Amino acid sequence: MSKLKTHFRKSQHVAAPKAADVKRDKLNLLLMSNGALASKRGETIADLYGASPENPKTIMFVPFALKDHDAVTERVRKSLAPLGINIISAHEFENPVAELDKVDGIYMGGGNTFRLLDTLQKTGLLEAIRDKVENGMPYMGASAGINVAGPTIMTTNDMPIVQPKTLNALGLVPFQINPHYFEGKPHYEEDGKIVPYQGETRDDRIIQFQEDNNVNCVGLKEGTALRIRGNSIELLGGKTAKLFEPGKPPVATLDGKEIEKFMVTPTKAAPAAPKGPQP
Repeated sequence: MSKLKTHFRKSQHVAAPKAADVKRDKLNLLLMSNGALASKRGETIADLYGASPENPKTIMFVPFALKDHDAVTERVRKSLAPLGINIISAHEFENPVAELDKVDGIYMGGGNTFRLLDTLQKTGLLEAIRDKVENGMPYMGASAGINVAGPTIMTTNDMPIVQPKTLNALGLVPFQINPHYFEGKPHYEEDGKIVPYQGETRDDRIIQFQEDNNVNCVGLKEGTALRIRGNSIELLGGKTAKLFEPGKPPVATLDGKEIEKFMVTPTKAAPAAPKGPQP
């Protein structure tokens, strides 16, 4: 038997947050497919945090999805300062968990989802942030920052450049999210001709995920976001989202209320995401 098979047989499931254990009535989330909403970006972000130049708020930025923490933090700091948002970054503190008691909200930045989750687990921020957000702390995520808002990161588009302890994530919402979602086949140029890509479409890959996992998934296009208050969902950005239910054809919608049905966990719970092979 190969070492790889041995490692996988010895791996254990780590339970993701159970639906009954997650309190959602106080959720205050802005989940963006990328950092740029199609319209009213500043107004929407300021509303999430209740911030203004006259009523400034201090927000913890979590930069761990990217390697250069200082550079991305500075970009975010400059971008949000006009809204009355003062940014502190989790990487600036020896114990970022303790700093959560001193801030008014969280901003989980984009980059590589595996790197982000790995660091959240190692720092203890995963459990600490979940607790704060369940109790009403505003949470904004972009790209990788919305992948970790779901039960697992198993519908990310990223390469596994590092190996987290488990793929289980924050579980703030009971459905998976696929950011940067696009419909149909991508195309590329070859010898002056536009050629359709012959690999799986994004729909194919999400359906493959659902063949082994009874979990709903929302495909979010560029420039769109989910504004979640409790169990209520508004779809922002003026573009459709794609709703994937296991065993059913995907459906496009412009109405956030159609996504609200995904706030109820499927009757047959998803299996916990397994650990990868351990060294």
